[in-house]
Amino acid sequence: MDPTPIYTVTTIRGSLAAGSRAVGFYYLKEDAERCLAKNYGNINECGYYPFAVIETVKQGIYSYPRAEDWYKWDHKKEGYVPCEKPDRYKQTVGWSLG
Repeated sequence: MDPTPIYTVTTIRGSLAAGSRAVGFYYLKEDAERCLAKNYGNINECGYYPFAVIETVKQGIYSYPRAEDWYKWDHKKEGYVPCEKPDRYKQTVGWSLG
């Protein structure tokens, strides 16, 4: 089994009921981070997705636990910047796969 992870990128609406969307993955974490910082493909969708998370996902099914890196939209930078995981999402895991 290949131990190399992928880095999934998921955008999240303001509340869990509003939904989330896994928009893609990268083989390198730096590429996933750049995607968020530069808002590739307008993944923020003009403010509909104020949060994003990069998950480190290993090969297989139900690959838990997995590391999460959280980001918040920054209007001045027109991209996502690192942040702490918002309290409203603390009890939720598995944003992209599973």
